[in-house]
Amino acid sequence: MKKLLLAIYLTLPLSSFAQERDIDSVAVFILDHMSAVIGDMESCSYNLSTSSDTPAAKVKYSKEYTDNEVYMQGPDKMLVHQKGHKGHRGFFYNGEFFTHYSYSENNYTTVHAPDDIITMIDSMNYNYGVEFPAADFFYPTFTDDLLTHFDTLMYLGTKYVNGKDCFHIAASNENQSVQIWIANDAMNLPVKFLITNKKKELAPQYEATFSDWEINPALPATIFEFTPPPGARLIAILPKPH
Repeated sequence: MKKLLLAIYLTLPLSSFAQERDIDSVAVFILDHMSAVIGDMESCSYNLSTSSDTPAAKVKYSKEYTDNEVYMQGPDKMLVHQKGHKGHRGFFYNGEFFTHYSYSENNYTTVHAPDDIITMIDSMNYNYGVEFPAADFFYPTFTDDLLTHFDTLMYLGTKYVNGKDCFHIAASNENQSVQIWIANDAMNLPVKFLITNKKKELAPQYEATFSDWEINPALPATIFEFTPPPGARLIAILPKPH
């Protein structure tokens, strides 16, 4: 699972997977249905608000907040507008090129990219460290990935979250726990998730909230194309070492 929950936040020894497993079939059913709904989408848009703990000198950890507007059209177009502690940024993907543009600094970088969204996300994260918040939910293997890396997967009943009745699901292993809230309605889309690290050397929490889902909107192809604004500087990006 080379995506958000694992590539960015999860560093587990293989011994963690040898523990006794406790897997709830109801939780698996709900997650599989959510993934099926997402997999049937031709396009979507949503807002994602995140908070993360980052190391800070005087208070150990500081909360950082980010808002994302996300637009996707399968199989090969994606746009993210992001505002937060890293400034105002845009990620443009048109099926051939991936461009990162800093609105705050008026500079950009463009690289060739794979020809589908999922492979592009994996490639940009692996080669350049680009983070795509909550990308895990769009992988068809989402449930299997949780089952592979977590010893416990439980359905905790229904909870009221952000104005919605939600199915509450929790996954846990030796080093980390994940809570997921999925809307208890016709669409069964994700509403919120929370990652809590149990190891002291890792940042304690990462939280993300989905809102304003639109399913199969008509998205103009031009929004996925990046045109440099006047005065924008093209800068180089180097692959991260492996």
